[in-house]
Parts: sequence; structure tokens; C-alpha cells
Amino acid sequence: MSNPIDNRYSLLLKEMFQRVVIQKQAKLQKKYYHPEFKLYANGTVQEYKEYEKLHEDIYKTDIQYKVDIEKETIIDGPNGSSMRVFITTSKPGEAPKEIEVILIATFKDNLIYRLWELTYPDWTKMNTFKDHLK
Repeated sequence: MSNPIDNRYSLLLKEMFQRVVIQKQAKLQKKYYHPEFKLYANGTVQEYKEYEKLHEDIYKTDIQYKVDIEKETIIDGPNGSSMRVFITTSKPGEAPKEIEVILIATFKDNLIYRLWELTYPDWTKMNTFKDHLK
């Protein structure tokens, strides 16, 4: 009898969004991301150190995040998870901006190893993040 695929990877992603992104705890990135992590986003590639530094810098600002995972889009597999996520960013004096994210995450040693994402709008071109990118 085969075992059903568990949902540990989507649960880890949900936990990471809550603890790292929403609570802006950059120091917890090491708990969720593999040291060989790579992000492939909208035609760009970031290595772990660049990704870590970007989030450390952004989390020091007054930005706030709201994350909504569309439950019916979650697909868990033996090495990862995919889902559709809506991330709303807000800063004082600015209108909130919603970013739709389609992501595929693979894991190694129960840490996020690779993350492929397409976002609309393209977060790498938004002023909120563009100033922090190399």
C-alpha cells in the first residue's frame, strides 16, 4: 500500500511566511533556507547570500506584509510544494500593493533549496524592492 504524499513542505512554507515574512524576522532565514538556496524569479536568479541580505535590508524598513495562500492551489510532492500566493505589501502613506505569486519550491534536508516564482506585478521592478537589488 502506498503512502499518501504528506503536506510537510506546504506547512513549512506557510510557517516560513508567518515567521520570516509577516513577522519580518530575517534572522530566521537560516532555519528555512538551505545554504545552497537559489531563487529564480521573473527571469532573475539570486544566490542565498544575496537573497538573505535583500530581506535583511527590506525588513529594516517600515514595510508590512500580508500573505494569503490560495489553499485549493497547493500541490505537495515528494520533494516540494507549489502554490498560488497573494502577498500584499504596505508602507505608511502609500496604497497597499498586491503581488500574485505562482511558486514551486523544492527542498533539501527539509530546507527550501530551490524556489521558482512568477509574480504579477514583477516585484523585481517595484520601487519598494528595486532600490535594494544589486
